[in-house]
Amino acid sequence: MLTFANSLGWWALLGIPAVIAIHFLQRRSRRQTVTTLFLLRQMRRESETGNRFERLRTSIPLWLQLLMVMVLAWLLLQPRWLKEDAVRRVAIVLDSSASMTAYRESAEAAVAMVMDRLVGPVARAELSLLPSDMDSPALYHGGSGIDLKRSMGEWKPLLGVHDFSPALRAARGLVGPKGMISDHVPADSILFDARWVSVGEPLANVGWTGVTLEEKDGQWIWRALVRNYSDAVQAREWRVLAGGAGSPPTRLELKPRETRSLSGPFPEGESGARITLRLSDDAFVLDDALPLVRPAPKQIGFSVLDTGGDERAASDLAELFSRFPHTREVAVPVAASVNVGLATPGVVLPEGRHGCYFLRTPSKTTPALKGNILAEAHPLMDGLNWQGLIARDLPMVEATVHDRVLLWQGDRPLILLREMPAGGRQLIFEFDLESSNARRLPALAILLHRFLDTLRKAQVMPESANFDVRQRLELAWKTDAPVGELRVVENPGMEGEVETELLRSRATLARAPSMPGFFEVWQNEVRLLEGAAHFADAREADLSAAKPFDGLPGAIAEQAEVLYEADPRWRLWLLGLLAALLGSWWFTRERAGELNKEGKVGAAGALPSGR
Repeated sequence: MLTFANSLGWWALLGIPAVIAIHFLQRRSRRQTVTTLFLLRQMRRESETGNRFERLRTSIPLWLQLLMVMVLAWLLLQPRWLKEDAVRRVAIVLDSSASMTAYRESAEAAVAMVMDRLVGPVARAELSLLPSDMDSPALYHGGSGIDLKRSMGEWKPLLGVHDFSPALRAARGLVGPKGMISDHVPADSILFDARWVSVGEPLANVGWTGVTLEEKDGQWIWRALVRNYSDAVQAREWRVLAGGAGSPPTRLELKPRETRSLSGPFPEGESGARITLRLSDDAFVLDDALPLVRPAPKQIGFSVLDTGGDERAASDLAELFSRFPHTREVAVPVAASVNVGLATPGVVLPEGRHGCYFLRTPSKTTPALKGNILAEAHPLMDGLNWQGLIARDLPMVEATVHDRVLLWQGDRPLILLREMPAGGRQLIFEFDLESSNARRLPALAILLHRFLDTLRKAQVMPESANFDVRQRLELAWKTDAPVGELRVVENPGMEGEVETELLRSRATLARAPSMPGFFEVWQNEVRLLEGAAHFADAREADLSAAKPFDGLPGAIAEQAEVLYEADPRWRLWLLGLLAALLGSWWFTRERAGELNKEGKVGAAGALPSGR
């Protein structure tokens, strides 16, 4: 198979009509009057009227000059012949960003275009189609361009903004040091000598960009943001879907780049457990539906242990812990998630139970502790200010090897975190609540809130919550039954099948679905989580800056360096060009000599008649 590396060489063929045009022109002849015409040899008729086009007269210089033009064009075209062992390697990396869902058809057409322009009739081809999401397997690897195009149906662009370098590095490893890598996103800098193709174009998009939920007097309220990403006024309709029914559509008109807040309550009853905020469709559909579930966080039950008749201490502890959200007091300590009570220096705390313990209030005034207060580096203590704490010097709870000091005053521990091998976690305060000013410090409330939240997350019980798509799920998992199932039960308003994913590894590796919708997490026959995943990536939803870009020109020349070999006889062609040049010069010089000779004879015959 023959190809040319430099298509501009065809312009050299314009020298052919130029040479022919020159040979059509004749030189202007000189008129000279002589008396001895019989002395002049009969000469060929030359032009009598000067420079004009006449009948083309073939000559050796003409053919040599035409040959020179064709040889020069051949050398400039840089001909290449396909190698016998040529293998065309092409790797195409598809952008897996969620914004590509608006350009899916254009992306499929771009892949077909790349295949048509880069994969020709070669002996063999190694084709690879990769997503930029390195957590997903390759879409195709083989030698059929038709099968590669069909594999586009498995492409699911659902990621946010991410790094393309790992995918491009993998593609470069497949094609070798030379080859073609294509991606459908333009870039400021091209990595790994990749060629970029963008199929984007500016599109107007309006979508949900975030939501917050809060509880007021037992009623859950949602507040959602809807944004116009375009530079023109956009009008949409929105409504709330719940329990198979929907509210009447409401017209919404947004100014350029405007973000507006909408709010409303969850309906009462079972029908209001799941709702969907729905916008009228546009080109980017991922943010047109906002599924929500009524939150049902895990409840933390606390039990106030026997305070030895100190009713005031028991009341203070119950009032303190009841202020935290999603907590409730239970009467039976065994049924509680955390035990709250007072500790004495010789008390033995249960190893398998969670608890928060303070010291008893002294019967008489004791001196305040002195010394610098220093907090240890620990997630429970991050950013907390304890410098204003005033505590009394009371007899302390005996420390164990399982204790970690979270707060010091001088060389005296003030707060201990005890983590027992049996699983119990106990927060021990080496001061009392009544004589200290701890209750007036925000640090105490934040510390208790963080501690209760860690217990809540570790508690195996059903809950309902809302997540971003692909958000990591923090699940409490029963270790004696490790097999779980992530079940997507509905995709409101989305095109997609119901998916089921088995969680065979740790539950902490689970993520919310990639598509907006409702889902449930089950472990055997126990439902651990009921959730809703929504899309709220404002960077991917903004399609106003998208534009097409074609980085393929020049790729064919790069492929030619790998698949084709240069003309091994180019030196002979160059010598032939020089030989034709010398031959044209020689024959032109010989004819000029003949003409000069004829001119001398004519001049000798022009003598006066009397001589």
